[in-house]
Amino acid sequence: MSFLDYTPILKLVFVSIFLARFTAAFPLAHSPSLSPDLIEVNSAFVSENLVRPALLTRAIYCGKDQVTKWECEPCKAVGPNIHVIKWGGDNNAVPNYIIAHDNSTNTIVVAHRGTSTKSFDSMFNDVQIKPVDLDKSIFKQPAKIKVHYGFQNTFKQTASDVLAEVQKALVEYKSKSVLITGHSLGATIATLDAVMLHEQLDSSVKITVVVFGLPRMGNQYWANYVDSTIGPGYHRVTDRLDPVVNLPPRLLHYYHPSGEIHIEDVNTAGQATKVFKCPGQENIHCSAGNSLIHGILLNHRGPYFENISFKCKK
Repeated sequence: MSFLDYTPILKLVFVSIFLARFTAAFPLAHSPSLSPDLIEVNSAFVSENLVRPALLTRAIYCGKDQVTKWECEPCKAVGPNIHVIKWGGDNNAVPNYIIAHDNSTNTIVVAHRGTSTKSFDSMFNDVQIKPVDLDKSIFKQPAKIKVHYGFQNTFKQTASDVLAEVQKALVEYKSKSVLITGHSLGATIATLDAVMLHEQLDSSVKITVVVFGLPRMGNQYWANYVDSTIGPGYHRVTDRLDPVVNLPPRLLHYYHPSGEIHIEDVNTAGQATKVFKCPGQENIHCSAGNSLIHGILLNHRGPYFENISFKCKK
């Protein structure tokens, strides 16, 4: 991958760095281990709640042939109990995604991959940062909610198919559980999926969301709405000094919902050694306390834990 592959993302990073320097809106450092309100996450929690969603999302980067046959490296790590119901997206304007049944937990899985840095259309989704109304034809929205135009527009390309396939699969497999996961741009689509499904499915269906490297995607009213709909079933994992999770900047009235799980350190074997639950929205002791000036773009890919990075392994 060349440096030029990251050009649209880097432009947004550089603009945000300028804004950060000009307004002093971003602290230069933070120390999660010194904050009394954070909860350190043990390896059992990571293994039981975060690894499987990460592997399911990582699998999509392996491509259609391997994934639909469930023969990829992360597929094998998940185990053989996955039946892929649908492969979708074109890896350009619409990121690839899967809908599957996890037989080991009788859960319907929706997983979205992130931006393809080889596709201009894919990267263009990220930089269309104009805030727009949440689509009233899809959502039963409260007033005043604004979301990132590019993220919502990408979500709308697959929303009806995701809803229909999930509804059908819940009946077919007699399931009462949905897991929604994704990375980067895929994390934004997964979050919108989750709110849509929460509004459309029966309240007896348990919805769990685990997303990785989520950019900011809406205003304060949006963040509050995610908190009130998905609540404690929502986890957004941030990795060390990843600058993407602090874009678009708060100066433009973008805010994260609650549910952050922040990885402070990863050892040379790709194992997360310091992981914290960060109460509230925009907790300055976690990723919101990072400076874009000192951001490390490679942290956006990983590794997050158990040496899981969101990229293709040849």
